[in-house]
Amino acid sequence: MTLLRLPVVFLLAAMLVPAAPAFAQDSGSATTIVPTRAPKEKRNLLVRNKFFIKGKRVEISPQFGLILNNPMNQEVYAGVGVTYHFNDRIGLEVAGNYAFLGGPSNGKPLSKAVLRLLDSSDRVESVDPGLIASVSAIWSPMYGKINPFGLAVINLDFYFAFGLGYGSEQIEMLALVSDGVTEQLQLSEAAATNHLFLVNFGFGTKVFITKWLNFKFDARIHITYDQVLDFDTEEAAARNRTLGNQVNRLTCHDADSGAFCKPSFPSIFALNFGFGFWMPGDAKVRMAQARRR
Repeated sequence: MTLLRLPVVFLLAAMLVPAAPAFAQDSGSATTIVPTRAPKEKRNLLVRNKFFIKGKRVEISPQFGLILNNPMNQEVYAGVGVTYHFNDRIGLEVAGNYAFLGGPSNGKPLSKAVLRLLDSSDRVESVDPGLIASVSAIWSPMYGKINPFGLAVINLDFYFAFGLGYGSEQIEMLALVSDGVTEQLQLSEAAATNHLFLVNFGFGTKVFITKWLNFKFDARIHITYDQVLDFDTEEAAARNRTLGNQVNRLTCHDADSGAFCKPSFPSIFALNFGFGFWMPGDAKVRMAQARRR
């Protein structure tokens, strides 16, 4: 082995030998050894220097949304939600929304397609949601920061919702009227209101623009129980047809109607978009927290 190869051998040997933990000698005693590793934290913080504080604050959220699972009608609504955040994880939301499209003007092409297959005297039942009011628990188990492409730090808050509420809907009987050139949907009689008890659950996220303003997006499913006309068997279909062409799910609410009905669990799947305005201010909340400590 030549002298030039010795440094290379020593370097390889140093890389292969496992590193030993570092120790420091106490200056007061030659036999005391103190480990230099920092003690392990009892509770690791997921995100340090949190940008926003939610506890003891009120969030006011104007919003609008789309109902995506109505087969007969296009549905758009607007409303507002008010949430009191007890702490950074738990809040209570009170919200009200109103679907402002109604009547035959918001009918989808499917409504006309179904009516074309029926006799001109037949009617098709259509449901137009109206008011949706709810009280929901808000649980925020996760928050975080992302820095896409190193351009800006985006503060996020993820949450889940579960609650109860009330919903109203307009039950419409649609007819197809044609003048030989154009076809139009019309109501064969005035719409009637159906009142419902709703259970809702969903999830969403908030993107904080400032410490008092965030952009909000969530998806909610509202589920209820109702009864609808039963056409699954020949006997039930024949009986319901004898009741006339204006019968609908509201007929099932009348015990003396003689209609054949079956249980149903209709749902409303909604996408919400909006902004959240927070008060009191962030500085005031932080000062209050510092005093409590």
